[in-house]
Amino acid sequence: MAEYQRGKPKIKQVILDAGVVIRPRGNMTGNEWSPERREAHRLATRTPEFAAKARTATLARLAKVRESPAINTAIERRLHDALKTARIGFRTQSILLGTYLVDIEINQAPVVIEADGQVHSLPQQKAKDALRDTALAEAGYRVFRFTGSEINTDAVACIERVTSACGLVPDREPVYDIRTKFSGELHPLWKGGKREFTCETCGGTFLAQPKHRTGEHVYCSRQCSAKARVGAKLGPFTAEHRAKISAGKKRHHQTKVESDLRGDAQRAAETTAPATLF
Repeated sequence: MAEYQRGKPKIKQVILDAGVVIRPRGNMTGNEWSPERREAHRLATRTPEFAAKARTATLARLAKVRESPAINTAIERRLHDALKTARIGFRTQSILLGTYLVDIEINQAPVVIEADGQVHSLPQQKAKDALRDTALAEAGYRVFRFTGSEINTDAVACIERVTSACGLVPDREPVYDIRTKFSGELHPLWKGGKREFTCETCGGTFLAQPKHRTGEHVYCSRQCSAKARVGAKLGPFTAEHRAKISAGKKRHHQTKVESDLRGDAQRAAETTAPATLF
């Protein structure tokens, strides 16, 4: 509703005028969920075959979700189509001045086009947009803002206003860089991903995000971190100290084994002993 700048009653009326039958809320007549049906559904959806089928369907949808143009709203996509018709190259979702993520940036000139949804009509958001536009203007960019109502009415006219005001001409070979996802290297703030580190305790190498390894020391796990803390308090273990620890672990293991054997023997004796009546 926010994308189309229309209320729910208006959208519903347009759908009905188009001849689309809107399904009523709730279960259809004769399709109520009885206790027997719920039990049958529970049994049918707890089988390995159903789990495998659901997993296959989820993986099939996952690729489409990751590649979906969800970050480009409906009104933004209308502006994309109008720019393609005018053969003007552009790129979307680019970061300017290291801070501002703009909807559309024209390639041949420092021009920014923003498609404002319903949220941009709020006073707080208007104040933020004004500061943003001022910073971009001081950096040499011309910013054009169009509401969802203007774009839905005539997106081509919006682009014509931009081209006439800035003197834009059709590109010979227009390039359209439309960002469709924000993951990995395609994210504007991509820092290079995981890097290789060396653990100070065990000496092993591991991969981790740099932002998670900003401390003075680098450890691959909590165990190595704990060992380092113990070593810092007590100092390095001597050979005699390590031998005592090893002997204590062996005695503890032997005691546990003997206890288990005694318990097994006692349970076996109780099972084979004849039952007494009195």
